Amino acid sequence: MAWSVPVIATAAAMPLAAASVGAPTLKFINGPYSVGGCSNLTDVTLAATTNGTTPAASTTVSVVLPSGLTWADGFTGPRSFTTDQNGKVVLPAITAKPNAASVPTMGASMTGANATAPVAVTAQVGAKIYDVVSSGNPPATGIPLGSVAVGHGTFLNPDGSLVYFNTVAGKAMPLATNVTSGTTVLIGGTQSYSTYVSGGVAMVQDVATGTTITAAGVPNGSTAVGHATFLAANGDLYYFNSATNTSVLVASGVSGAKVSLFAGTQPVLTFVAGGAARAYNATTGSYVTAIGVPAGTTAVGHSTYLAPDGLLYYYRAATGTAIVVSSGVSSATTALHGGTDPYVTYVTTGIPAVYSVTNGTYQTATGVPANSVVVGHATYLAPDGRLVYYNAGANAPIVLDTGVTSAVVHLYGGTDPIATYTHNLAC
Repeated sequence: MAWSVPVIATAAAMPLAAASVGAPTLKFINGPYSVGGCSNLTDVTLAATTNGTTPAASTTVSVVLPSGLTWADGFTGPRSFTTDQNGKVVLPAITAKPNAASVPTMGASMTGANATAPVAVTAQVGAKIYDVVSSGNPPATGIPLGSVAVGHGTFLNPDGSLVYFNTVAGKAMPLATNVTSGTTVLIGGTQSYSTYVSGGVAMVQDVATGTTITAAGVPNGSTAVGHATFLAANGDLYYFNSATNTSVLVASGVSGAKVSLFAGTQPVLTFVAGGAARAYNATTGSYVTAIGVPAGTTAVGHSTYLAPDGLLYYYRAATGTAIVVSSGVSSATTALHGGTDPYVTYVTTGIPAVYSVTNGTYQTATGVPANSVVVGHATYLAPDGRLVYYNAGANAPIVLDTGVTSAVVHLYGGTDPIATYTHNLAC
């Protein structure tokens, strides 16, 4: 019997698939990260791998901090670190500057991999309100650094938003966006009322009620120069009467204007038109020409004009006469103390001083630094950034703050100086 050779099934030998090799990775692993301005961010941790899973021990990782963040020792450049046996590195403390961007981004790199991580920075408050009578000095929370004080409790932010800080509620109240000019005054000594130009449109707003009215008849692109008052690009000066929803063309050829509230409610516009010093009472509709005030002066406050030669004039409408308050004046303003008493604050030949028009009395503002700039009633901004209020009754200065960049002062209730200001911060 013939034997057949069995057929043995065979399979072709196939090589084993090569093990998959992943790329190196680098990650910030304990975010999200947040820090307050002038505060330290600690324990930021990075993890490195050779292939996505295997820790990259003893590997050099370079870390770069963005503008606004520094190493706690003040160094701002990149730094290199070596990972531990688990492929991790814990960074030393990182400090946020007071004016850091709201979400700067950290960066890290090693051979074959990169990583980034945002850091949410809560900026330090760069604005405050100071009540001279009570010494209350709350920070204006919600007002970013770089803002400018433009009116009572009011700031114009870098992004063009106009914001009012409510000291009672302790919060910022947005008034408008795309604002180019604006201010807020105290009607009747207590009611905050804003005047501004938003998107080129003249507006007024009762801050307490939020009622906002477009100033009909005021040309687009005008500039807010005081309570309900706007200066058009062609030199026309307008006062907007919200009660009748009409605008009054006060004068043409106007180079500058200031607005005060006589008795707390009557808008008085002090201005220079065609070189002539004039004033207009918006309540009565009456005008006066400031006889005796030379042509070409600048309106600096209620019925007050500064001539190019440094002579400071106050015009007494009741008697139709102008008086020279001082010479060598570099800055000045006049507020109505108690609503009716003109009080001139000025700097003459570098020396800060005050003058009561009603009493005819002068006082050197003892203790206020020389060459300061007048920013409001009895208030000066010194060359070194100190904001100083001069207490005439005590013949003594009160330093309100340091590092101040802008300030305005209004009289709450007609007599209580309230300074609204911004300042730089140093960590």
